[in-house]
Amino acid sequence: MSCPIELNGRNFSLHYTINALCELEEMTGRGLDQLLKTSFSSIRGLLWCGIRHQMPELTIVEAGNMLEKHLEKGGTLEQIANAVCAALEDAGFFHPGEAGKHPPSP
Repeated sequence: MSCPIELNGRNFSLHYTINALCELEEMTGRGLDQLLKTSFSSIRGLLWCGIRHQMPELTIVEAGNMLEKHLEKGGTLEQIANAVCAALEDAGFFHPGEAGKHPPSP
């Protein structure tokens, strides 16, 4: 399952798999529960993890640049956080409404 998101005039679908989340956890040293409660780097990492299925060569720095451009154009972190939570629920990592209890907050 995936969740649509529009970033900087481009449409993406956030899609989370066990392997993608394991890679993010290994890279950051933080579990998913911690990633949902922490910082800008968490939002950047979760965005990167969710769109790599469409852009396998995307680096985490490039994901950060996409996020920064989104904010510069008037987008919000809340939009990203809500889409991430919805996609994690769609993927079955949380029961409906559970992921939103701990949205990423910078």
